[in-house]
Amino acid sequence: MSMLKKISSRIACLFFAPFLLASCQNSSEKPAKSSTSEEIVSSFDVGVFLGETSKNVDKLVAYKSVAIDLDEFDETSIKKLKENNVEIYAYLSIGSLERYRSYYDEFKESTIMPYENWPDEWWMDVTNLDWQEHIKSEANRLSSLGADGLFMDNFDVYYIVNEVYECSDEYKHNVYQACKSMLSDLEITSLKLMINSGTDFLEALHDESSPLLKEIDVYAQECIFSSIKDYENDIFGKQNEEDKNYYLSIVSFMKDNSKILFIEYTKDDVLANEIKTYCQNNQYFYHISHNVNLTF
Repeated sequence: MSMLKKISSRIACLFFAPFLLASCQNSSEKPAKSSTSEEIVSSFDVGVFLGETSKNVDKLVAYKSVAIDLDEFDETSIKKLKENNVEIYAYLSIGSLERYRSYYDEFKESTIMPYENWPDEWWMDVTNLDWQEHIKSEANRLSSLGADGLFMDNFDVYYIVNEVYECSDEYKHNVYQACKSMLSDLEITSLKLMINSGTDFLEALHDESSPLLKEIDVYAQECIFSSIKDYENDIFGKQNEEDKNYYLSIVSFMKDNSKILFIEYTKDDVLANEIKTYCQNNQYFYHISHNVNLTF
């Protein structure tokens, strides 16, 4: 999963009480489905539980929308979510390969480098045309399982090849084009698109005034106000001003077309209240997590 510009995904949704998502709206019941930014999130409307499984489906039905790993849910559980009118965003990693995926052996030779903090994950060579076809195929498969949208993770692969991985300018350009191609392929599906981080990719799209930006329904960004200091022990801190301002600069242009979702990690009530106040004042949505395990 991506990490600060650099961190993306592996997020949970807790705000001082178990499985409560705090946001800048409140609602006692699930409103009708809407694509407007004003209605996508309210209390218990959205939960991101990428580490959850079918065993906790009864808790998930409290939400209007959930981001989950559909491969961890059986047919009965998915049916229950649908019967309760829960909108499902299915996890899909655009730029990384995890060892536990069924297609790992097929693509393991096309990875470029290990993924920091996640030992069973590697960054992908997304210029591989078979991988690009795989992303389209996965989107269709997830849709057939019941997904209403995609939680698109690891477009940060563009940052990796630009700033970390030693490669030619031509390869960097090709990775950017590959990311654009995959986003375009996903845009023409009937699925709603939520992008998690991918800041450098989004900046590049903005710089060229790409119409693809308008196709992203939700921009989720982790650690704008908070930071993760220790993944294994859930130790968090406060984000430095430079990175905070950088993330807010992405928010400033993404908000013109997309709903904005802050994803923060803290056990500090003062920082949590600061996040809450900021989001309410700017009409952004947020969740605050006490852990990185993505479970209840």
